[in-house]
Amino acid sequence: MTRHSAAVLSHHISLLPMNVNLTTWLLILRMIVSGGHYIPPALLRCRPADPPISALNGSAAANASHAIDVSGLTPRETEVLEMLASGQPNKIIAGQLNLSEHTVKLHIHRIIGKLGVTNRTEAAIWYHRNRSA
Repeated sequence: MTRHSAAVLSHHISLLPMNVNLTTWLLILRMIVSGGHYIPPALLRCRPADPPISALNGSAAANASHAIDVSGLTPRETEVLEMLASGQPNKIIAGQLNLSEHTVKLHIHRIIGKLGVTNRTEAAIWYHRNRSA
């Protein structure tokens, strides 16, 4: 963990990144306003060998399941949840995973049901609270 990571995590502080597009920034801000916390993934990375979330592809989805509590999610649902939690809109998730937007919406609907949350923002909050450090 970086030198400031432990202090930030212990105080439940959120950090607004300035190097993301406006849509992502607004989604992160909405999550924070609704009671969630956001820490850039690079700050939370404990092991230098961990790939950034955006670098995960279909073949790495199974390896990504170690990062969060499984909770009955399929590898593809885990992959969609990671991208959702990083602030990606459905259209971007669909493009990066070679899926239709409708399929992404179905995955998100199933994720929300399996996690017992009410919307995508709560799913993102769940992800950030439950992934292993």
